Amino acid sequence: MRTGTGRLLSHAGMAAVVVGAVVAIAATTTPTPRQVTNSTSGASQNPNIDKAGRLIVFTSNVNHVTGVTTSPSGTFDFNNAGNDFTAPAATHPDPVCINCDANPDTGRPPDVYLWRLKSSGPAPANSILQLTFSPTGAGSTANQFADINQKGNTVAWDSTHDHTGGNADGNREVFLADLSACNFAAVPPTPPCPITQVTTSTGGSNASNRNVNLDDSGNFLVFDSNRDYTGVLGCTLADGLTACNNADNNSEIMLWDRNANKLTQITLTTGNGGAANIRPRISNDGEFVAFQSTRDFATPPPGTSCTRVGGGPCLNADGNGEIMLFDRGTPTTPPKFLQITTTVNSSPCSGDNPNERVEISKKGAYISFQSRCEVQLNPTGCVSCDGNDEAFVYSMKNDSITQVTISQGGFNRVPRISGKGGWVIFESNRNYRNQNLGNSRILYIIKRSTKPGSGGTTGPGQVVDDPGPPPPPTQSAKTKLLTINFAGGFNSTVEQFGASTNGKYFAFDNKKGVGNQEVWFINRSK
Repeated sequence: MRTGTGRLLSHAGMAAVVVGAVVAIAATTTPTPRQVTNSTSGASQNPNIDKAGRLIVFTSNVNHVTGVTTSPSGTFDFNNAGNDFTAPAATHPDPVCINCDANPDTGRPPDVYLWRLKSSGPAPANSILQLTFSPTGAGSTANQFADINQKGNTVAWDSTHDHTGGNADGNREVFLADLSACNFAAVPPTPPCPITQVTTSTGGSNASNRNVNLDDSGNFLVFDSNRDYTGVLGCTLADGLTACNNADNNSEIMLWDRNANKLTQITLTTGNGGAANIRPRISNDGEFVAFQSTRDFATPPPGTSCTRVGGGPCLNADGNGEIMLFDRGTPTTPPKFLQITTTVNSSPCSGDNPNERVEISKKGAYISFQSRCEVQLNPTGCVSCDGNDEAFVYSMKNDSITQVTISQGGFNRVPRISGKGGWVIFESNRNYRNQNLGNSRILYIIKRSTKPGSGGTTGPGQVVDDPGPPPPPTQSAKTKLLTINFAGGFNSTVEQFGASTNGKYFAFDNKKGVGNQEVWFINRSK
């Protein structure tokens, strides 16, 4: 729970799981997907979107200088047959690509691009800006998983390319681009926006520094790293006193303070290599960091403490993949860890990733994740309890975990919770509210309730309309459920998609009729 100052306190005596948190408004609606990129080959993917829904950052191995004449936006007709849009090209022209190179697509590495919905100075509306220029042969993962802060002035990503002259060995480093200082008249291959190399390390190969995530201001950045930053950028542990140490080069969670140009090593563990502590997510205010870990925090790093949801000290002796939350503390309160999931390594809840894909809302109030551990996390409410991937949300205020999806078979993956925790978007092949009769891979967006039991629902989950024995619990007719669907479903795994902090705008990638990967966005109200 929280005090008036917003700090984590003891969790003793509080329930681990609640049921009945459901939606209380409106019926099913279908927003209109809009296409951002428009190409005939390659892959544009892994988008993230800012708060205003006007900027989308993504990676692409496509030559965007040339394009086809079909419309990149308009009315989606859901038939997935050739051009899925009816608006004339004169009304919705192809995106204008400024400062983009014209290299052929063949053998092209993925670079980082920025799309603008609205005009900004010399950058016209519906324009694409190429932020990085990587040489042919740089590899299929040269630049990956770009993130944009919600204010829309900073982009960060990890890369094996030498963007600044400081990565001669080609290991994976973290880079940052300042969008507020872009020169739109730059001639390619000159980067139009100033690029900073955040990490400077050697070795570690493709897993050395990765999975970057920015707070709203762009002043704090988290990532996981297998490098030892002892003596680098004033690196200390979370207590601010103890020097960093990662002698065994397993994966640890790192935080970079942009203003102070300082590194903090959040976790201090040994063993399990690249699966030890991974994929961190930082709250909008830079205060909380959620991540996935297989390590035991029974003895936390110096100057910190660790408790579990429901009370008691942290425990992970069997090395199961668990969800963790870190509170950075204040000058008057020490930093502390919270172990959100505590599960036993037993099939199907076993291995490095039974609880994974963590995301975090504003001020750390809600944590979303996917899990195969429903029997342990929600034993009285998981219904079929068949150990498939389900979506869960942890509430800090209630110190409780809610099972968001309750399905029989199939999957519910990569749940991403919006800024204040009001909306959750996830990938699924279940037939909720008869919106996916063919059980294709689609996206759902649901309204998360703030009051358990509201809307007259008696079932234990928010999305539970999954036909077949045993009978599913009752779902409220008032549940607000939005679907993003294509004829035949998504024809590729949607590993990453973006959500604005207001839960209004979402970006994702998918293949259209010609078979290449494109970036799309929706306004959930349209």
